[in-house]
Amino acid sequence: MKNLKICTAIRNKTIEDEIIKIIQDAGWTHSNVIMDDVVNEHRSANQVFIIEDNYSQILNLIEFHNSCHLNFIPTVVLSAADSKCKEWVKGVKFTEKYFHCSLMNFRMIAVQTIETMSALSEAHDSILTNKYRNTVAAAFKKSALDFRTFLNEILETTLDILYAERGSIMLINEKGNLVVEAATKKPIIGLEIPPCNENVAWTVVNTMKPVFVENIENDTRFKKSGSGYAKDYFMSIPIFLNKKIAGVFNLSDKMVSLLFDNSDYEKANELLAVLEPYLYINKLANYIRSLKNQ
Repeated sequence: MKNLKICTAIRNKTIEDEIIKIIQDAGWTHSNVIMDDVVNEHRSANQVFIIEDNYSQILNLIEFHNSCHLNFIPTVVLSAADSKCKEWVKGVKFTEKYFHCSLMNFRMIAVQTIETMSALSEAHDSILTNKYRNTVAAAFKKSALDFRTFLNEILETTLDILYAERGSIMLINEKGNLVVEAATKKPIIGLEIPPCNENVAWTVVNTMKPVFVENIENDTRFKKSGSGYAKDYFMSIPIFLNKKIAGVFNLSDKMVSLLFDNSDYEKANELLAVLEPYLYINKLANYIRSLKNQ
């Protein structure tokens, strides 16, 4: 709990100073709320938000992201005696992501409330990872070893967790080419791409490092080859098997912020770690088939 960052937006300066002191005495970090805290930082940092309900714009922004069941921004909503927005918290989609308390009473239970909301967020993240693991296992079993069907079935869930609207999974085949095994853009499934230095995916393979592109039109490293990005920003990351490069995972059209960042990269790697044993089984199955065809 000591690594918590507490973001506050409280109009009453006296009460805010008192709460900030409580936060600092507990060994936590304090910050006034900024948009990036809500949009991006909560995905990579342990955060709790304390917002007076008169700050309707901040609360509405938080609720926009909290309305996705895969997301969890723990928020304490404080009401002053003369507040005109006391009913706000009753209209949210997932009430467990909010704790409603009077501004005056919160000072007496601040530490316990913050710790509880943080623990709820951590529990939700653990549950989400377990659900993803179970979803992957069920999809693999149902696919009857049709690996391309399996990958396409779990791709959508993977993209939802990473807030991306579009994406693809590319694996290196026995000829040394990249093959699109799964994609939201169905016509490109099965597309085989030989090595090419000006291709984003092959840059990831050759460097074994992620590529973040802000504007492919202005990025001199690559050519926009007509692949049809709806938005110019995207992220491509390496897929490893036994610490060897095995393919590329591409994400584009992010839903919650302009650019992909290291928070997305870290979360994507957690999900790829869940997929790794299934990718390895597929690799072994392909090897067995190749032996039979000799």
